[in-house]
Amino acid sequence: MTGLRGLGAAGMILAALLPMMAAAQQAEDVRPQLPGSDPAQPTAPLPSSTITTPGTAEQALNAPILTLDQDVLYLSSDWGKRAQAQLEAEGDVITAENERLTELLSSEETRLTEQRATLPPAEFRKLAESFDQRATDVRRERAQAVQLLNAWAEADRGAFFRAALPMMGEIMQEHGAVAVLDRRTLFVSLDAIDVTQDLIAQLNQELGDGQGAVPLPQEAEAEASGQTGDPLGQKVE
Repeated sequence: MTGLRGLGAAGMILAALLPMMAAAQQAEDVRPQLPGSDPAQPTAPLPSSTITTPGTAEQALNAPILTLDQDVLYLSSDWGKRAQAQLEAEGDVITAENERLTELLSSEETRLTEQRATLPPAEFRKLAESFDQRATDVRRERAQAVQLLNAWAEADRGAFFRAALPMMGEIMQEHGAVAVLDRRTLFVSLDAIDVTQDLIAQLNQELGDGQGAVPLPQEAEAEASGQTGDPLGQKVE
């Protein structure tokens, strides 16, 4: 892209916007992953948290403490798999719109640069300021789309665990346990007391994929406004 210096403030806004939008296509915040990086959870597992030893069925049935892997529980469940597929689809929408807007603003910047030599300074300045404002608005709107999708991912995970909590309680009662701990908080435990897979099977049967438990951002906005469409894919002309 050429001519950014000739555009002054507008050019600097676009110069900052386009790399941001291009990088956004590969950044984690544009294509959010289902929170295995939940800030409420430990950011890194203990070095020895995966060390386990075999155990017997009798030990499991009478264990006062049970363990599970929260990330595996969510991501391997039908609910988590559905949510990941939706996140990927919405990430594609955001990526496509970022590309479209990048091309649109790039073309407009080129035309504005070409017009500078033929326009009176005051008129050019007015056009440049208008372009500056549109570029700023686009940057804010694209950031908001990402934030909404990230917020949806966190809300979906939260809804999953709230729905799973009663079943965790049932498993505790079945085993006569008093607590269920995340395996990442332990140095060593018996394999037999891990209930992750058993709980996944029960959750899949009773909760299914959780479709619609937390509406996607555009669905919630459309419902609130009484309109249909794809607010995440709004176009800035």
